[in-house]
Amino acid sequence: MKKIITIIILLIAGITNAQLVVDDFKTGTINKKTYTTGSGIVSTQKGNGIVKGIRSINAKIRQNPNDHGMELSIKNGLLTMSYGYDTRGTTFVNYGVDKNGENMPMNLNLKDYKTLKVEFEAKSTINGININMFTGNRYAAYGDHVRAREGKFVKEIPLKDLRPTHKDFTLSDIDYIRFQFDSRSKTGCNMAINKIWFE
Repeated sequence: MKKIITIIILLIAGITNAQLVVDDFKTGTINKKTYTTGSGIVSTQKGNGIVKGIRSINAKIRQNPNDHGMELSIKNGLLTMSYGYDTRGTTFVNYGVDKNGENMPMNLNLKDYKTLKVEFEAKSTINGININMFTGNRYAAYGDHVRAREGKFVKEIPLKDLRPTHKDFTLSDIDYIRFQFDSRSKTGCNMAINKIWFE
């Protein structure tokens, strides 16, 4: 019986260790920010649930003819982004930065992971998701559209689908990760994300 319990504990530990959390959005709060034009660093945040302990977020507005803009916040374990009617723009969520938003290499070894997962609480319209992972100044890119969903769902991104731009790119030394969440819909876009992780 003791051997069976030991095996179960080891299996549970193995499952737990098979996950690398990039962000659970439970720390690094951002009170609601509103953007109507231009771009800039919203802020950098620190927290235990953030890979290497720090993230930075930038918002860029490309079109806002009706002065509706976009709103962004992080609270209660949710990154929430709301783009108004005919407001087009991108939210950049960055890891591998220092408190000033400058590069600070993470040196993550991701070669044993197969999938990157982004869990949405909900999303109102189709929109783009783009990911860039950097090894020094070499990077690999991924882009796709994410459809609207009423409730919670997980967008799974196989790491084999990343497209390296140079032969020297390697998953065994990831210094910087940039996520881009776009709104290109005439009707705007509302979305909330509660976790990003590797498995």
